[in-house]
Amino acid sequence: MNTIQINLDALARYNITPNQYVFLFLTHTRQYAAMYKFGHEGPSFSAEEIGNLVDRGLILNLNKAGYYYMDFFVLTDEVGKDLFDLDREKAAMEFWNAYPILLRDSKTGENYSLLNTDKQQLLKDYYTQVGHSEHKHRRVMEALDYAIENNLIDMTIRQWLDSEQWTCILELKELHEMR
Repeated sequence: MNTIQINLDALARYNITPNQYVFLFLTHTRQYAAMYKFGHEGPSFSAEEIGNLVDRGLILNLNKAGYYYMDFFVLTDEVGKDLFDLDREKAAMEFWNAYPILLRDSKTGENYSLLNTDKQQLLKDYYTQVGHSEHKHRRVMEALDYAIENNLIDMTIRQWLDSEQWTCILELKELHEMR
């Protein structure tokens, strides 16, 4: 399931609809496949909604005359800075730097790398899944800290991200705290 958190203050501050916010978010995170899927399988983005964002200077239309591609819109710097953290790698790098480097196999005694993945792709994926939301990033880091402290890391960083392992770790932490 793909989910995003909507900044309700932004809806009021910019006088935009939830649909326009989704468009801004997908544009910001460059999730064009999701944008087109939403357009084909969901309620889509109306030309009026997008035109309103352009007219108000919230996005720029980079389409050539006579063309209309949703992925040819970009957020203006002011809107991007206000709504979304433009340092796309900041949260991802914090996650990368905190994740353990090696894991020792208790049976064989051999070490194996937990960071054996395409780092740049992981940083992009982290931003899309987590890093765009400061709250979600803090929860992931809380879970990672707990997992490290309690020797609960047993998979690569890529597996940890893709499986959303932090949800299980946070549940475990809450159960532990209830005792």
